[in-house]
Amino acid sequence: MNKVASYLQSHISGEVLVSEHIRQRFSTDASILSVKPSLVVHPRTTNDVRKVARFSWQLAERGHILPMTARGNGTDLTGAAIGKGVIVSFPTHLNNILEIDTKQRLVRVQPGANFKSLQETLHTHGLFLPPAPLSYEYSTVGGAIANNSSGLRSYTYGDMSSWVDKLEVVLANGEVIQTGPLSKREVSKKLGLPTLEGELYRAVNAILSDGVEAIEAYDKALGATSDNVGYTLRSLKTKSGGLDLTQLFVGSQGTLGIVTEAILKVAEYTPASTLVVAAFPNLDTALETADQLSSLNPSALELVDTDLLEFVQKHNSVELPRELLVDGKIGTLLFVEAHNKSARALARFTKQAIKAISRQTESYLSATDNDDRERLWSFRFVTAAFMSFDTGGKAALPILQGVSVPPAALHQFIEEAKRMSKKHHLETAFWAHLQSGEVMAIPLGDLGKLGDRQQVFKLMDEYFRQVVRLGGSVATTGPEGRLRVPFAQLQVGGDMTALFEQLKTAADPHQTMNPGVKTGTTSRDLVDMLRKDYTLDAFGDYLPRL
Repeated sequence: MNKVASYLQSHISGEVLVSEHIRQRFSTDASILSVKPSLVVHPRTTNDVRKVARFSWQLAERGHILPMTARGNGTDLTGAAIGKGVIVSFPTHLNNILEIDTKQRLVRVQPGANFKSLQETLHTHGLFLPPAPLSYEYSTVGGAIANNSSGLRSYTYGDMSSWVDKLEVVLANGEVIQTGPLSKREVSKKLGLPTLEGELYRAVNAILSDGVEAIEAYDKALGATSDNVGYTLRSLKTKSGGLDLTQLFVGSQGTLGIVTEAILKVAEYTPASTLVVAAFPNLDTALETADQLSSLNPSALELVDTDLLEFVQKHNSVELPRELLVDGKIGTLLFVEAHNKSARALARFTKQAIKAISRQTESYLSATDNDDRERLWSFRFVTAAFMSFDTGGKAALPILQGVSVPPAALHQFIEEAKRMSKKHHLETAFWAHLQSGEVMAIPLGDLGKLGDRQQVFKLMDEYFRQVVRLGGSVATTGPEGRLRVPFAQLQVGGDMTALFEQLKTAADPHQTMNPGVKTGTTSRDLVDMLRKDYTLDAFGDYLPRL
């Protein structure tokens, strides 16, 4: 492998690293999986990425597979930022905000740019990028695109796919393409190209033509309002009858190509917000009130379960104010926010929200001042303390988070999930994005113990099968990655799986672009990749949020 590293180092301007400790550092992301890479590349230019891809392609043509995995800051929870070949790490050099167009409300950015830095820069221009993931303080823009990330306010503003305008992408053979809307005539020219780009357009054209019944049947069967499984096929055709492949790469986790530059749409920004937090005696009344609050079109509507709050209070000494206690006890918390509105609209929203809440509980607080709002939001983000829990080998395991069920089935699903957790002897915390029916569930377990490892896989199987039975999606706030491939196939069925595999083969015939992510991973593979000492120590500088 040193010969490979030497060859690459002599042909690119970035750095190629092969030391054991560097490879070990990049063998994990935030998931429970581990795969040690052969080498790590820190590209300085798009041309560096192109040369690495071209070299990997040429090796594959000779029967030697050296796959590529694009990586931001490694915050992925599904094992999509690890791989056994070349890790292409973007934050070191390709991390710049290249251009801001305030008139057209567009920003051009490199994938390694820190999301928080981008957001703060946009704020100085009176703009913002709405679908900020909860990990935005330490994650990258490229990671948000690769995972089609969403956040607290995504029900109102949409996920990342709604804000990506155009992309520069390096394909598996090193070709560099630009995505964007094309007319029928322009698409016709692409279909005739004797290149990998031409092959990709031909494959997409065939899939959208021959697979229309499978795509429509899948969309009809899906009861969830949010879905991040597979590849985006339903929004590739333009209104004029042409094609725009941009959405194909958003959420594809580097399996079809590697994004090296992005033009993103942004929105007008004002920091004014109002937040109301209420405590309820049980889940029933909290969800009933949430249904009423939904009619106010809040920017965020979040629920934190009683069990999670009690756990954090016990282990982290977090004390709720007495106004948020129900008869002196911890209840279920509901957070409802209006964001980016006028002062008059915020006051009206607060009045209406409190009116709805006070029908069920007298335990609530509201805030418009920034410091007061941050204090109230901190009780939602006690999840960070839970996720960082690690005592005696037992840690919070991010294996069930980010599924979606039809809103009408939300209560039933949470109650059934709690029973599953008790059945498998894994203490589990729950919270939810209520507008989209997205549930976060994080069990505690010790992966160093055989019994816990077995229970983890049993719980995953039972949990995801129940999601599918209810017409939900096994991956919403992020795609399936490696961890959920076996369960995603249960959801999409054979016809859609075949379409995804057809697309993957066309874009990546030698399987060099992040193989095993989105397709091709079995439960047996997951067992082999499982970490025995899971922690989030590598993220000690931050508080991981979900």
